[in-house]
Amino acid sequence: MEINFNKKTILCLILFLWVVFSVVYIVNDVWSNYRDVQLVAAYNQGKTDTINTLIQEAEKCQSFSVFSGEKEIQLMKFGCPTE
Repeated sequence: MEINFNKKTILCLILFLWVVFSVVYIVNDVWSNYRDVQLVAAYNQGKTDTINTLIQEAEKCQSFSVFSGEKEIQLMKFGCPTE
């Protein structure tokens, strides 16, 4: 069994492979960009949530603990009336 490739067949094959490669590349690029945007948005939302939680706790004018791994500190809002 012998397969004969003429110029038109080879050109169509090359064009098909180029289109497939281009589509895969574009989809990968769009997905990477989307993923990066979502990661930045999640990071910024985490910062906002953390700051809002700290503000809510500080407004109670009671000391509260903040943890980071093994470290812990007590925080309290400056200017709260002392008893």
